Amino acid sequence: MKKISLLVLTILLLIPFTVFAAATPRVLTVDAEADGSTINYKGTTEDGVYAVMCKLYDSSDNEVDLLSSSVDNKKFEGSFSNVAAGTYTVSCARYEGGDIVSDDVTIAGALATNPKTSDNILTYVLILLASLAGVVLGTLYIRKTKKLKTK
Repeated sequence: MKKISLLVLTILLLIPFTVFAAATPRVLTVDAEADGSTINYKGTTEDGVYAVMCKLYDSSDNEVDLLSSSVDNKKFEGSFSNVAAGTYTVSCARYEGGDIVSDDVTIAGALATNPKTSDNILTYVLILLASLAGVVLGTLYIRKTKKLKTK
């Protein structure tokens, strides 16, 4: 019995007890861009990531917003809207957690607070030019007809 126990123990000691953990898929890249008062982000993941959670932080590291994005062909994208002027960080990771990938983006004050308007200044300039042309042509016509009557 002792010999069998010793043989089993020896065999167990010779077998390596290395356990290989499966590599956890992760987010590889994230790229954020400002478009007016909207921050658009997109990125890539490794195979096996099905959803990504992205957080928007302000310059004081306060969480401003949180969005989840589905992954399609190892790519994801989304948008944070109605964001005030300032500097922000977009941080993304797998929905289940893991390594975080971040990108910084700045929204300029003029873009965020002053929307593009159309005040039709060109229309007013064209009306002014047409009116001046009408006055000049009318004056020339009246002068010409008075000269013809006096002769």
